[in-house]
Amino acid sequence: MKRYVLKPDSFLARVLKMLPLFRLPLLSLVVLLLFLLLTQLIYAGIGYLFPRVQVVDWGTIEHGQWVEVLMLRPEMVLSAPFTGEAYLLVEEGTRVRAGEAVAELIKTKAAPNLSKEDLLALRTIAFRLYHLDLEVGAINKELEILAEHNPNPVGKQEDRQFLATRKTELLATRMRLSHNAETVLADWQSNYQLVVAAQPGIFSTHLDGGENLDLLEHHQIKMDLNPKTSVPRSFNSKLTAGKPWAKMVTEYTQTLVCQLPAGVNLDPPEEAVLLANGRRYQLSFLATDYTNRLWYFTENSLAPELLEKRSFSAYLIYRSTTGLRVPRPALVYEEKKGWTVTTSVKGNKHCIEIEVVDMDDQWAIVQGLPLGTAIYYQ
Repeated sequence: MKRYVLKPDSFLARVLKMLPLFRLPLLSLVVLLLFLLLTQLIYAGIGYLFPRVQVVDWGTIEHGQWVEVLMLRPEMVLSAPFTGEAYLLVEEGTRVRAGEAVAELIKTKAAPNLSKEDLLALRTIAFRLYHLDLEVGAINKELEILAEHNPNPVGKQEDRQFLATRKTELLATRMRLSHNAETVLADWQSNYQLVVAAQPGIFSTHLDGGENLDLLEHHQIKMDLNPKTSVPRSFNSKLTAGKPWAKMVTEYTQTLVCQLPAGVNLDPPEEAVLLANGRRYQLSFLATDYTNRLWYFTENSLAPELLEKRSFSAYLIYRSTTGLRVPRPALVYEEKKGWTVTTSVKGNKHCIEIEVVDMDDQWAIVQGLPLGTAIYYQ
């Protein structure tokens, strides 16, 4: 029989010499592993002897996907006619009516010479002149219609005469008001402007540079989806001639362009829900592009939180199912029976075949169980 001699300077000899030093750590590791194994066995035994119970209730399962969102809306940018300062007459994000004054602009050199009474007078005169111009314009249109459809009117002469007289009166009033304004501020039309909403909309001073994005320019939309959330610049009352300072959202509907991640291929939904800022926004499907990665939706709330955003990440719920709900771990699939759950009838537990309508990682929407049925599972 051969005998093997362990050399004192060999690797194995050195390991054996160091083994007593690691005896306590190794023993602790073995005890820890045995403890973890024992706790798992105890947990499995408790789950088998005392299964969890869940009552069938009514609930909703939602399926969603993180997307990049670009907001497009009809926006009319307001540019400063001169260098000066803007004084807002309505708050940020106010829904205004057509013909409502939203701000007044004053040239830099004229501002120090105007008192509060002067500003009130100019505001009142400018507002009256705005409505006079609208009325004169309406009269001109009526006169054009009369001249076009009745070149030789019979019985229409009185209408034309009344309109001409009314127009003369309005123009005289306009001249008188303009003269009054000149007494308050010389060359007032070059130094003062009252901004009046030409149509209903939402007044905003939050400009982010995306006001002129066009829905039909797909290459531009794809380019603008890449940056992170665009932050609107804060309002600065100082005006620079020719530079934008505010905008009017002229319609109460905006378009959301949602870009899906690469490799995700889903069927577009008829309706969806956008989760952003801790709130839910209902969306209506509009269209998709040829790649099926850009989904277009319309949104009608125009909530202030959305108006402040242009491009951002959000969670899009594209499908939801509502019905009788059971925990996902309670489902058991059998080859012959299909999906089953364990319930109790008169104290006896047995399996019931059910139909699974929809499911996610936590819950399943099922059919074949009465509301309030107790479900047992480990």
